[in-house]
Amino acid sequence: MAEEELGPLPAGRHGFTREQVAHNQRERLIAGLATAVAEKGYRAVTITDITKQARVSRRVFYENFEGKEECFLAAFEVVVGHIQELAAEADAPSDEWPEQAVAAAAAVLRFFAEEPDLARLCLVESQAAGPVVAARFHETVRGVVPYLEQGRGERPEAENLPPTTEDSTLGALVLLASRKVAAGEADQLEEVLPDFAEFILAPYIGAEAATRIARPQAA
Repeated sequence: MAEEELGPLPAGRHGFTREQVAHNQRERLIAGLATAVAEKGYRAVTITDITKQARVSRRVFYENFEGKEECFLAAFEVVVGHIQELAAEADAPSDEWPEQAVAAAAAVLRFFAEEPDLARLCLVESQAAGPVVAARFHETVRGVVPYLEQGRGERPEAENLPPTTEDSTLGALVLLASRKVAAGEADQLEEVLPDFAEFILAPYIGAEAATRIARPQAA
């Protein structure tokens, strides 16, 4: 979704259908919002900021979105969909859940480290963009709960963990990542993978085993 991949349509008779033009303009608006939000923050961004980045008119904006919030939600959904694909496709050294969980976390952190603007949109601005967007953010985070719950089958003790275990774990992960992004350190997110891995694994396989997987060099 980089801006250079979503450049302006050629002038004149470009040969695109109306549907192709509309799709291109919508993608550019989504990319434009992501860039503008990274520069100014959601609350300060205006429709003009978005259309300027996208290089389209306000009329085109309102043909695609009712307002800034709807455009932000569209951008959020695009990024989340891509992240979910990356996590699902992440290669793990084995077929076991602990290694798969760490591989998925590594893929997500790598993406955010490589795309700091999108990391800010997802992890920082979405929590400050009003109740509708914040609710969608928390709904998305809670969507990871069933995946974490698979860890309850890793050992007998994990079956009796408190029902809030997954929410608490996800809350800690989001807090850690969002603080790094808010501090302008998104490019360092891959460095916290061992911490992420331990947060994820420890409740289900125990602290010692979690450390062994999360920090193999120290084992």
